[in-house]
Amino acid sequence: MRAKALTLIMLIALATILPGCAEKKETLKIGVLIPETGKFATAGKAMKNAALLAKEHAEKFKLSKYEIELIFADTKSSPEGADSAFRQLVEKGVVAVVGAYSSSEAIAAAKVAGETKTVYVASVASTEQLEKMVEEGNKYVFRNAYNTSYWGELASEFLKISGAEGFYFVGFDPLKIFNLGMLKKINASGVENKGVSFYKSPAVDPKDVVEKAREAAKVVGERDVLILGDPGTLSVTFVKEYRNSGGKGIVYSVGGVLALPQTLKQLDQNYIAFQAAALENTKKTELTAAYFSSYKEKFGEEANNYAALLTYDAILIVAQAYEKNKDLVKSLEEGEFKGAAGIYKFDDKHQAVWGSEKLKGIIGEYVNGKIEVVYPEEFKTSDVIWP
Repeated sequence: MRAKALTLIMLIALATILPGCAEKKETLKIGVLIPETGKFATAGKAMKNAALLAKEHAEKFKLSKYEIELIFADTKSSPEGADSAFRQLVEKGVVAVVGAYSSSEAIAAAKVAGETKTVYVASVASTEQLEKMVEEGNKYVFRNAYNTSYWGELASEFLKISGAEGFYFVGFDPLKIFNLGMLKKINASGVENKGVSFYKSPAVDPKDVVEKAREAAKVVGERDVLILGDPGTLSVTFVKEYRNSGGKGIVYSVGGVLALPQTLKQLDQNYIAFQAAALENTKKTELTAAYFSSYKEKFGEEANNYAALLTYDAILIVAQAYEKNKDLVKSLEEGEFKGAAGIYKFDDKHQAVWGSEKLKGIIGEYVNGKIEVVYPEEFKTSDVIWP
């Protein structure tokens, strides 16, 4: 009798355990290239945070049946570092790689992607070289971030809706390739170009950013827009000195640090416009609000609305694509994918179709302690406000 009872208990235990074993998820390994060290380390931290959040949300919103495992690798803010980091990720068996910050890092990563036949989704860099690589046969490269043309299109759109009389462009020397590509598109807008300058990294010349700000303040008029092509922390120093030197008009930033609410509040300077992939009050999908609220709750700070957000989206794109078809290239080429910035679809150059109805950049303006959305029309809360 005791033997029968023990057998029955064992059978019940097995019946409980076995379904759990059957439901064990297959692992999807995704590599994430981030600049944990070097000049872009601030962005790297935000990108890593967002990647961790994407892993959580992929499960929460049932975007993948797989158990996502993220493997991080430091690009060291250099193309050499990106090359080495990508190879390390491939050796660890990742299915795809996302990330890298600068264009030079992304180009290096894309080359290794083609060489190793590993899908790479560039989530920040805008260089046109990635599209050229695809045209030349590297089918493993995709980009969910803006390309250089779209950065310029957004700035041109702002000049148009603001009715600006002219613009003055200030770039950041380490990002000169990106800045010049953007400027080329802006010059085609028909608005008068009143000058161009680039400030150097403090490591090269610590006084240059202040000098360039003072120079710009002498030229920019009351109905002009100063376009600032630096998304990093040095842009705050520039804006402070520009305004303290009597700088007029509106400052239009490519985003990054100058798109963060806490930075804008601390800076306490009105009439700063900026671009973003999404803002908390621009609910493009259910993931938009989830990204911003969860990021703040989890990491205790406002969410980055470009580099980090698009790295978050890149991971979710890979997860959704792999869910549809393990042939990732085919899946990415044919499908649509949901993210915090909208619904992604890739063109024949493997570039996300920014500017489409389902995927548009946002332009906000900080005035009197509040961020107003001035573009696109469907999210607009105010017209552009001039000083």
